[in-house]
Amino acid sequence: METEITAWQLDMFGGDQPILASAPPKPDPLPDPQFWSEAVRDKMVDALVDLATDSRRGDNMPESLMDCCTLLSDRLRNRKKLELDDYRATLGWVMEFWDGALPYRYVCLINGVDPEILQDVIVSNPLLKRDMEDVRRNCFGSLL
Repeated sequence: METEITAWQLDMFGGDQPILASAPPKPDPLPDPQFWSEAVRDKMVDALVDLATDSRRGDNMPESLMDCCTLLSDRLRNRKKLELDDYRATLGWVMEFWDGALPYRYVCLINGVDPEILQDVIVSNPLLKRDMEDVRRNCFGSLL
């Protein structure tokens, strides 16, 4: 905790120690979702769906899916700056091991994209399939 000197106090007994005060805690700008009003909750859902379906290029392909394609492409090209955590999270999301904020299938369907396209790419490519199996084994374990 950092303290700041807010004033000097001179008392009659010769003490000249500064008065120390801590800064008041900043309020959380967005409290726990369980405390959100229904209107705030609806706005957050709308913002999340807009983010998942938004396209910076103005085409029909949402950025969330383009980012997945970029990560898979970088892996196939063996790019050194590949963020492994993002890559593994993307593999799990596309293969529907987990849903994230919005499920992969939902993002595809509201944008008119066949959800099996990226899944087929992953399963049909030996490198991506091996990585996907590693993610599955690390997250869900194995009976063997």
